[in-house]
This record gives sequence, C-alpha cells and structure tokens, in this order.
Amino acid sequence: MPRGATRPNLPEGLARVVVELGESVSPLELRRAAMDLLARREHSLRELSTKLRKRFRGRQLDEETLERSLHQLTSDGLLSDARYAASRARQLTNRGYGPNRIREDLRQQGVEAFVNSALDDACEASDDWFCHASAVYRKKYQGAPIVGDFQSRQKEKAKRLRFLQYRGFSAELSRKLVSADEDPDVPEE
Repeated sequence: MPRGATRPNLPEGLARVVVELGESVSPLELRRAAMDLLARREHSLRELSTKLRKRFRGRQLDEETLERSLHQLTSDGLLSDARYAASRARQLTNRGYGPNRIREDLRQQGVEAFVNSALDDACEASDDWFCHASAVYRKKYQGAPIVGDFQSRQKEKAKRLRFLQYRGFSAELSRKLVSADEDPDVPEE
C-alpha cells in the first residue's frame, strides 16, 4: 500500500493513515512519543528506552537517533533518573514498603546510583522508618496480641515477621514490632 494511503475497510470517520512497515522513525516522532510517555509519569532512562523500542518495533529505529533523542531529553531536563528514583521511592513508601524493598526495586529499574538520596527523601531518618513500619504493621494486624499455646504463638510471630520482611523492613525492626505484640500475661513454655 503506498505511503499515506488509507485502509478501505475502516469506517469512513475512522480512517487512519497507514505507515509502511520498513519506514524509519524520525527524531521528531521519537521525541513526541517520549514526551507523551513522560507527560504521564516519570521514567528512568532505561525504562523509557525500552518503551520507545517497543512502540516502534515494527519500524526501523536507528539506535544512534534513539540515544541522541534520550540525551536531548535529559539535557532539556525532561528526563531524569534522580527524579524518577525519588518519585518511585515516595510511591513505594506510600504503598507501605520499607527501605530494603525500595532499594531492590530501584536497583532493578537501573537507577542504583540514586538509591541513597531517594531513600533519604522518602523517609528523613531511621526513626521515620520505624514509625512507617509500625503504621504498616498496625494497619495489617490492628494491635491484635499474639496469643495461644507456644507453637501457635511461634507460628503467628513467624508469619508477622515474614510480612514485615517481605515489605522490606529490617529483621531487627521487624522483631522489635512483633515482640511488642506478644501477650505479656502468657508465660513462655
């Protein structure tokens, strides 16, 4: 089908221009697609690069053009790994995740250079992580004490510890929170 032709089987008002499969992606088209993605939320350099390759996978995408476009977006201040890391850390903190889980997520996203500053922005001090962990713990278990015989208490403690550690809180912090919920009236067997 010639360039610029419309598909005959589309309804009259919905005819779309068909782009030939082999046509190369222009730098302007690449920049518009990137800015469209960045308008929705922050992206890391690696994530945006992957999304653009996926969007234009049926067409010729010159790697040099892609790299130039991404570099231009970075120099224009539209694309920033540091901003992305801070945004992602805040997002995960608001979802109830701890520093270990956030650190691992940012490492997987390819922004490990900004992990420490992002974690500092998410929670100012280690006391804040304790408050954050206790809020997450209270929301899940609502202050219910750990009761029952020795074996059921151990099972419940292990379950609560796993929950907090899965969320990314340290073992020490998790033990401190869980041990505070042990029923003091129940003797150790």
